[in-house]
Amino acid sequence: MMLCLLYMPANPALCALLLFMTGLLLSIGFSAYMVYPMSFVAKDKFPVANAIVNMRGQLGGAATPFIAGLILDHYGWNTVFLFMAGISLLTFLVVVTIDEPMENCDA
Repeated sequence: MMLCLLYMPANPALCALLLFMTGLLLSIGFSAYMVYPMSFVAKDKFPVANAIVNMRGQLGGAATPFIAGLILDHYGWNTVFLFMAGISLLTFLVVVTIDEPMENCDA
């Protein structure tokens, strides 16, 4: 889908369909992703944990294009890509610090 968006058609209906399908496929991926942390949080606390994660993700999705646009206007594309690389590195560092609980397996 994303490859199709690189070659955006001039037809508005086809463009809208491609954007809709891209969002739909990304949402399916997010739903599958939320299954993983369910095992780390108590059943009664999961809705709040899910809301916090989803809220932060939506705020990041709303703020990042604006921030990237400001950076682009003042510093250029190289700085935008450095900003994105820095955010990706920060995300990676957060992910590698997650301490997953180990289950006792009596084999």
